[in-house]
Amino acid sequence: MTINGFIVVRLPQLNYLVQERDVLPCLDGIYYAGIDRQRWVDVFDEDYYTKKAPAELVRLASSIKTGNRDFTGIDVCQDAELAFDLLAYANRESIKNELVALRLPALDALKGTVETDLHVEWLGFDFVALGDWSLIAGGVFISPQHYSAWTARVNRFGLFDDPSLLTEYVQAYEQAVEAGHSEPIAGPEAGFQKIAIEVGRVQR
Repeated sequence: MTINGFIVVRLPQLNYLVQERDVLPCLDGIYYAGIDRQRWVDVFDEDYYTKKAPAELVRLASSIKTGNRDFTGIDVCQDAELAFDLLAYANRESIKNELVALRLPALDALKGTVETDLHVEWLGFDFVALGDWSLIAGGVFISPQHYSAWTARVNRFGLFDDPSLLTEYVQAYEQAVEAGHSEPIAGPEAGFQKIAIEVGRVQR
């Protein structure tokens, strides 16, 4: 199986989209399970930045940053064993994180690809504005009352099963921005794409 890489993310039920709000992204019992789940937050934490983390961990984690020097804002790891090591470190105090894989041919040139035989449970498609955030997390989950036409269309993982809905959903998001209900994203003139990226839960 060809993927673009792995990411350590918070478990859906432990992910806070907006840190200042003590509210989890949940729609009628459905938690958002895309890629915008406090990525790597328990790897690049206070211990990492204050050099209290083990030196080898700091070195390995730093390789994620140096290997993702692009404008997407999505840092991936292409070494499965390293990804699982970083997951174990992120969960050193309690189980808060899981490992996901992502794939999208449009990212191949930017991120590269890696072959894996690990079991991946594909959850659905996240609609993402590169350089910004998930339009699903920042749209229907933040302001569901303003996305009434979409709340019933997300699957049980809070994602979409049909990537062809991307254009229509982006239009709905932009309308919500104009109405002041969603945060603005970079316009097309900035050259940032809106993409439908497939997200899967990884198991050994």
